[in-house]
Amino acid sequence: MKIRHWLFSLPLVFLIGCGETDEATTSETTEQTDQSTEEETTSSSEGSGSSKGEGTSEGIGGSEEFEVEENDLGISQIYMKDSDLGIEEKIGPIIFQINKVQTMRLQVASDFRSVFDDKKEVTLVSFSVVAENTSDDTVTFYPDQARLVTNTGEQIDAVFLLSDDVGGEFLGKVRKEGGVHFQVESMPAELTEVRFVVEGPYNDQFNTIAEDRYEYTIDVSK
Repeated sequence: MKIRHWLFSLPLVFLIGCGETDEATTSETTEQTDQSTEEETTSSSEGSGSSKGEGTSEGIGGSEEFEVEENDLGISQIYMKDSDLGIEEKIGPIIFQINKVQTMRLQVASDFRSVFDDKKEVTLVSFSVVAENTSDDTVTFYPDQARLVTNTGEQIDAVFLLSDDVGGEFLGKVRKEGGVHFQVESMPAELTEVRFVVEGPYNDQFNTIAEDRYEYTIDVSK
């Protein structure tokens, strides 16, 4: 069964890393002692971070701020996000769109590490796509089985268990929308450009009805 969580749509929360119990106790005692002199500064700093859902970027490289999201998969540190890519092309009878891209570093929850080769942390590149069949004929098209080529020299297949069901048979005028996700070895800060590569559609006679392959070069630098 696929995991039906589209990472772009999940709520944003602010997370603060916690240490061991004795460290937390010591920290609380120190804060109480210094409260009279540091309370205003501390409250202002923490209040700003909490409202924006941001933290210090150690996991993704550098000391810049990043957005943090939490869901069943784990804790995601968002490195870059473009919600208005505006990529649209008519591929035979299929209208194909890539609307969003996002790169992140994910601290994987223990229940889902088997999906990521038992790794505790991974880099994900995620896309929001739309595929619509404009004809009455049955058309087969698989954007959820796309490949990704990175500027760091990686070629990766989409993570099938993580991506939404946005491919397969389109029985007439059908529209499918969802996320396509890739797990890459590089850190998000190393990624500057990726190519989204998808095979062209074919009809119910298994004949191609457009070009064999389509590639979309996308800037993922911050």
